[in-house]
Amino acid sequence: MPVTEIKINFKDSDKPVDLKSGEVIKKCPAIARAIEADNGNWETEDTIVDAPIDIPFPQKSGEFLFSHILKYIKPAEDSWDTKPEDFPEANAMDLEELKSIIELANFLECTDFMHCIGFVIAKKVEVLSIEEIAAYFGVECKPEANFFDEADGWVHPPKEIFEGNN
Repeated sequence: MPVTEIKINFKDSDKPVDLKSGEVIKKCPAIARAIEADNGNWETEDTIVDAPIDIPFPQKSGEFLFSHILKYIKPAEDSWDTKPEDFPEANAMDLEELKSIIELANFLECTDFMHCIGFVIAKKVEVLSIEEIAAYFGVECKPEANFFDEADGWVHPPKEIFEGNN
């Protein structure tokens, strides 16, 4: 197997992290594209990238992603057997740590890994109130309302919902 190395600069660290796993790089399309820009045959030839890639996320999140991306398998969409314990390291983390990891997975386009972390987040927010969930996701929690009109069968949201959406 060919040698592939790239340095990653995280926003909170002065020392770059050496990423040396071609398999991990393949699971991170954004990093793979950065390597392919100058090294189209990186999967079949030894490739050492001199210029580091800057990633605007904490190093802790990056190290977690790089060390678990090969281990975590996306839950099957029709499976009811998946449980948070299938991802024990992620399940042991709090919601704020997971938020940074899922945002990094999105940034690096690691879709399957993102689904795994999203599953753990979903299970953790199941026990929270609607207000706590809205605060976690950074959205406004609007009061419950019934917009369905029994008389005509149409949904009639108040006009205030559409104000300021121009």
